[in-house]
Amino acid sequence: MGGNIGLAVSSAMSLTGWFQYGMRQSAEVENLMTSVERTLEYAKLEPEAPLESKPDKKPPKGWPDKGAIRFQSVFMAYGDKDVLKDLTFDIKPQEKIGIVGRTGAGKSSIIQALFRMTEPRGSIFIDEILVNEIGLHDLRQGISIIPQDPVLFSGTMRYNLDPFGHYEDSDLWKALEDVRNQDMVMVI
Repeated sequence: MGGNIGLAVSSAMSLTGWFQYGMRQSAEVENLMTSVERTLEYAKLEPEAPLESKPDKKPPKGWPDKGAIRFQSVFMAYGDKDVLKDLTFDIKPQEKIGIVGRTGAGKSSIIQALFRMTEPRGSIFIDEILVNEIGLHDLRQGISIIPQDPVLFSGTMRYNLDPFGHYEDSDLWKALEDVRNQDMVMVI
């Protein structure tokens, strides 16, 4: 009789371990199915525009060189709701502007439309080049944004000033001098 009780207790302890193992495996399968679900949702997203410009639409070397920006009847939506509606304005070369407004007014959406992070409808021109027709690499390498929140970058100063390695050290020093920041950079 004592042997049967010992066998029952031992089997119950073993069964508890198997239940724990089964629950762990069940949770792992659920986690992996979340990955599958995300992958299926990503597969349904609209593809981004081509990265490379067609040869006949490639902007000239050094573009943009003036900095004129024109939005002409631009609309942009997140899902079914338009957040930019018939937006038209011109920014002249060398002109400094500020975009202000309350939360949800569309300030960030203008930037997203300019960088084509969400495809706008209508026409956006930079130095008379229709940005809707050029590749995303050409567009995004030609323009940049200075955010209002300060950002601490990782990597070297050289990498942060010229991440694509297009410029000589003398050009970078000239840029630092132009903005009066050459004293902020330590030479090692």
